Amino acid sequence: MIIYLDNMAATPIDPRVVERHGLAMLSAPGNANSSEHAAGVQAKRELDEAAEALLHTLGSDAADVTFTPGASPALWLAIEDTIARAGKRLPRIAATAVEHPALLSSLHRAERDGRVHLTVLPVDGVGAPQVEAIERALNNGVDLLCTMAVNNEVGTVTDLEAIGELVSRSGARHLIDASQAAGRINMKHVVAADLVVVSGAKLYGPRRAGALIGTLATSSAALAHDVFGSPDVPSAAALAFAAQLRVEESGDDEARLLLMRDALQAHLLDALKGLRINGSPSQRLAGSLHVSTPHVPGDVAVSRLWGRVAVSTGAACQSGVPGPSHVLMAMGLSDWAREGAVRIGLGKMNTEQEVEEAGALIAAALSSAESVRRYA
Repeated sequence: MIIYLDNMAATPIDPRVVERHGLAMLSAPGNANSSEHAAGVQAKRELDEAAEALLHTLGSDAADVTFTPGASPALWLAIEDTIARAGKRLPRIAATAVEHPALLSSLHRAERDGRVHLTVLPVDGVGAPQVEAIERALNNGVDLLCTMAVNNEVGTVTDLEAIGELVSRSGARHLIDASQAAGRINMKHVVAADLVVVSGAKLYGPRRAGALIGTLATSSAALAHDVFGSPDVPSAAALAFAAQLRVEESGDDEARLLLMRDALQAHLLDALKGLRINGSPSQRLAGSLHVSTPHVPGDVAVSRLWGRVAVSTGAACQSGVPGPSHVLMAMGLSDWAREGAVRIGLGKMNTEQEVEEAGALIAAALSSAESVRRYA
């Protein structure tokens, strides 16, 4: 049995969410876009109820929710909405250097096509946005600021209160990628943003379910309809229910994850000389542990754990892509720290026994790989 510790990439689906998804499939067989008969009206009602439930759960007073086939399409839609709002003017978008590759790749593509003016903002050594750089960018004029609530690689939690105050004074719109945050941290300063993205894949919910919370231009809403097609009502209902469960249960779960994470971290630090912990030492997601080991490439460590412990070298969307992590590059990590990076993500379904066993296996794998590399 594999010990699954890659919960930053995707969380296992909660059986209760599976049940809710199945019930929605049976109760709403119609197309939510079909208003000519009762089945379609019922499906639209369930979609609206899912949107209202999601907003209520997250504490958002936003007027609209657009359900999408995942977080990446939601991020793309937010960019397209900014372009649409600018009309014939070139929109100015600023994004931190550690944003999700789905966002950054869309932004760079739009920049190459001459559709946006892009400013990439620096971060500090733990992956947190430099507030001073954000303030300068906003003062120079920005239509949309893009930030993460929690970094998907090193788990650093962004100070959104300070950034939000700057954005509100500037008149810019604020997009927050809350994929790693919803159901894990306090969402008060997240939902204050103009646009918020959440992901079912990080909520123990449906993998291909996401949502963009916030008001879109009429043309953007039409674009979403054209590109994404008819709404997936069962997945929307399951996403809303998954978020509800996480918010209700996250207090106890996150406290337990923090204890297990700290115990695992202490074990690895004791067992492995020179181990580096990446990300913020204090403002870090409870289940996140990102480490670098001298003399041991991360992919070697991961391969030595094959079939026993599931961990990764970085973001799932970048798996198999050659070259160092853009997050670790932006943080200014040394060559060995980037090369030797391993991302460990604990989740609510992990047990203390699993984490303890995984700690021994990870330490042994890294230690043996270091010996082979050093004396080869």
